[in-house]
Amino acid sequence: MIKSIILRRPVLVVFNVTRRCNSICTMCGIWKTPSKISEELTFEEIKTIFKDLKSYGIKHVFLQGGEPLLRTDIVQIVEVMLELKLNPSIITNGLLLKEDISQRLAKLKCNVGISLDTLDQNKYFKIRGVDGLKIVLGNIERISHIKSRKGSWNITSTISKINYGEAKDLYLFAKQKGFDYQAFPYNYSLCHSSALDDDLAYDKEPEKIIDSFKVLSKLAEEDGLIFNKLLYDEAIKYLEGDYCVPCDAMKNSILINQAGMVSQCLEFKPSLNLKNVRIKEALSKLDYSKVQNCYMKTPCFYGCTRAAGLFKRKSPEIFLYSLLHPRAAFNYVKSYF
Repeated sequence: MIKSIILRRPVLVVFNVTRRCNSICTMCGIWKTPSKISEELTFEEIKTIFKDLKSYGIKHVFLQGGEPLLRTDIVQIVEVMLELKLNPSIITNGLLLKEDISQRLAKLKCNVGISLDTLDQNKYFKIRGVDGLKIVLGNIERISHIKSRKGSWNITSTISKINYGEAKDLYLFAKQKGFDYQAFPYNYSLCHSSALDDDLAYDKEPEKIIDSFKVLSKLAEEDGLIFNKLLYDEAIKYLEGDYCVPCDAMKNSILINQAGMVSQCLEFKPSLNLKNVRIKEALSKLDYSKVQNCYMKTPCFYGCTRAAGLFKRKSPEIFLYSLLHPRAAFNYVKSYF
């Protein structure tokens, strides 16, 4: 990965393994055009493509969707990533994290992010479009008793005008259940994958959302979570409108969709298929000026296109903190490297 950083090559692939989903989230447009199973990469095609990605210097893979657990071979996909010495993370809504698959994933060095935006049933239905809060909470409760999880399991929230008042409660809930916690502001950019919902958007009153991230920054600092604190501080700058930091898209991360098509990020339409071209050639044909234009005119704060760049930019602070708090640094490295 160090070589990729020096050569300014992407180190993260966001792999949308399917467009099928069992939620109809108002913040997302993917579920509106679900993929057919026949349109999705086969297991063997995934192996071939990711061997090429590994040779190019990719280190981290986000397996998401849609809902990635709708793929019946998702555990086998994780195992292939591990065989290639990649670091996989599954991003799931948690509805399908039943006993069997939870136990199987817990035995693998795979990070799992469970999306949970609220602890209120009515708000959950408004945001996610399904009445599934009790199911997700039940799955989280059961998983909390699995003590031998090899990967980092965390609860992730999208903070919006609907749930900004719950940020602290969600943080404490995750901590109580033995999960890490991360939150990002609600984003809608070019709306290729995202979707604008006026009930979630905070453009006219960002102060409430900003206050929520200030609370999260303080909590993270108190718990010694330096990377999360830095992430929340950057989110505050973004929310305050003081944010034109170059985007990580193409520089540190790329997106591959369910069919093997590659694009700069989830907000751009994929154009080249990695079944037909290798990643080096595909990247040479993608237009980075579109990314520049995007972050200047419609900046966003997605985790996949901000976290990797943040780690690079803030590396001196993180390094200093690591010297003073080696145990916290070790736990982070163990999970992500």
